[in-house]
Amino acid sequence: MLLTRGKDRALLARFAALGIEAAEVALLEQVDLPALALLPERLQRADWVAVTSKEGARRLLLAWERAKRPSLRVAAVGEGTAEVLKEGGLSPAFVPGRATAKDLAEGFPEAQRVLFVAGDLAGEDLERGLLARGIAVERLPVYATRERALSPEEVALLERAQVAAFFSPSGARAFACWTDRRPRAACIGPSTAEEARRLGFSVWEAEAPGLEGLFRAILEALSH
Repeated sequence: MLLTRGKDRALLARFAALGIEAAEVALLEQVDLPALALLPERLQRADWVAVTSKEGARRLLLAWERAKRPSLRVAAVGEGTAEVLKEGGLSPAFVPGRATAKDLAEGFPEAQRVLFVAGDLAGEDLERGLLARGIAVERLPVYATRERALSPEEVALLERAQVAAFFSPSGARAFACWTDRRPRAACIGPSTAEEARRLGFSVWEAEAPGLEGLFRAILEALSH
């Protein structure tokens, strides 16, 4: 079984405890964009801040520290993103029941304007949902996601995997670029599952977005 993000030691430990061989290969990497330098000043006048990824949360925390920790109301897309914020001392004011941008927009508290701390590949569900409710959105792309150059050993892991766990549509695309193999795919959410299916994978989608849902989807994929 292969995790394709490279930052999930807790999941690896759970599989090891079950006697399941698992490895991880980070298919993607994140790099800062110039707009990150603008974020500390933007936080000083933000009504609400929204973040939809752990990488966005990490950069939000960095900017918050540089801005001398101003009072912020932050909405996080799910518990994983929220946990990153909490560990940095910034507890989110709102987390939706389901970890999707659409649910974040639908349940978002009343606001005049939202600063969306985003990656370059972030979808438009959050903006569309907020704008439909009459809430203005400023999108600030502070990081970019790029495909990593893999070593021969990492490519060999892709070639051997019986199940690949995908955390994003871009992760599924990156896997498909390195090999023609299409192992069973466990996907963290609907957009990732849709892209994996388009690429020819047999997909097991997490019933609930998030790591626990993905863990169960992986077990189901392994059982077939």
